[in-house]
Amino acid sequence: MTSVIVNDASCLIDLHKVRLLPVMLRLPHRFVVPLPIRRTEALDLADRDWRQMADLGLVTFDLPSERVADALRLRSLHPKLSANDCFCLVSAQCHEGAMLLTGDQLLRQVATQAGVRVHGVLWVVDELHRRGACSENRLISVLERWRDDRTVFLPRQEINRRLRQLRR
Repeated sequence: MTSVIVNDASCLIDLHKVRLLPVMLRLPHRFVVPLPIRRTEALDLADRDWRQMADLGLVTFDLPSERVADALRLRSLHPKLSANDCFCLVSAQCHEGAMLLTGDQLLRQVATQAGVRVHGVLWVVDELHRRGACSENRLISVLERWRDDRTVFLPRQEINRRLRQLRR
């Protein structure tokens, strides 16, 4: 069953660092990125990278104007969320049964309270492994790079648990 997965910037950044974005897009899901996230400079993706991701199935979603007010209202209720976080959550709510892929703790909490399923990039690693879409050696390398990167804020104990499992 294909489900919609709305991606926030933090996950796209972490996946891009280890060149796992194209691999993730092979999974049997519909991957969506809200338009404001696509325009985020922190992603450091060139136009040709976005075209490649689009060719692989990444869909850019422009939030309908009537739902922009929902994102602004959400921001007023949770001022510590960024505008982009709010666009991600409302985008997920626009797609029935969608899941939100984020590494942001507050966004995870707010999305869960709103009834939206939430996962992070470690879920992507689990899915790639479970479906045999990526070699175990590649996943070990990815996890090691994330573990050793001071700009990646993933739970070390979860990374280490997955490393132990993959090395068995």
